[in-house]
Amino acid sequence: MCSVTVRYALLHEIPGQSRARLRLHGPDTRRFLQGTLTADVESLREGQALAGALCTVKGKLVTEVVLLAGASEEEVFVLVPESLGDDIAQHFDKHIIMDEVEVESQGSVGLALAWSTDSEAPPAIEGQAGYVTRHPAPGRLLVGDDAELRGLLAAHEDAGVEGWNAHRVASASPAWGQEIEADFFPPEIGFVYAVSYDKGCFLGQEPLARIHARGQVNRVMVRVKAAAAPTEAVAIGTADKPNSGRWTTWASVDDGVQGLAIVRRAVAEAGTPLVSVGDSPIELEVVSGPLGDDPGVGNRKRSATVKLGGRR
Repeated sequence: MCSVTVRYALLHEIPGQSRARLRLHGPDTRRFLQGTLTADVESLREGQALAGALCTVKGKLVTEVVLLAGASEEEVFVLVPESLGDDIAQHFDKHIIMDEVEVESQGSVGLALAWSTDSEAPPAIEGQAGYVTRHPAPGRLLVGDDAELRGLLAAHEDAGVEGWNAHRVASASPAWGQEIEADFFPPEIGFVYAVSYDKGCFLGQEPLARIHARGQVNRVMVRVKAAAAPTEAVAIGTADKPNSGRWTTWASVDDGVQGLAIVRRAVAEAGTPLVSVGDSPIELEVVSGPLGDDPGVGNRKRSATVKLGGRR
């Protein structure tokens, strides 16, 4: 029987991926979060992590979040980018009007993600159950201090930043500060899996529902490949459209590098050649269609009609 290879990344050591933890508790905690965040908080279960976003009333991203179930239905932990911890705690507190909810800021927290290279199932880690998650990439999320996490994962392979990026590229997982940025719609940055369209009203729900109905975003996330990598995120374009997007993530593969980029929908087609903008241009190629996108219910229906030979 083949052994399963487990790799991990200590997220608190990767620039931009450290998290602060907020504890929300009280009888109205889930109802409050359900009306505030894009995720279906009522679906959150023990041992599960749930991706979500806090948006403006216009549907633009303020921050991504990861929700963890607490010891009871009245307790939910919210992981947010470390630099935004106090701001998001104050935002929540400001918007609690009639609900019985308390917000407690617990500061920065150690965080690791473990995944299997041989199976899609999240690996079991002896000593901590952790949380099965899709975000910040598929696997098992472990929470604890640095020494505890290193002890739990000592028998497994530290993937480092390069392996972490490779896992994200392979699983089409956008990251905060790279693909995921404030003032974007979630579908523009490959983050539509953090949005529930069926749960009812939430902050920013109306514009996101219109996108879902009609598919209006002009930017999307795609995979790209190239012979070499840039030294930092860089603008990319075509010969006639020099500013067609931004190359945000890359990782080495056998024949060069693969990465993620946010591009205009017009160039989001496999086989499209692009080039980085700057003193040392790098040629690259789009190798996927839109990832984590929401093309809209109307577009899906039109596409189905075309496949059926125009029958309605």
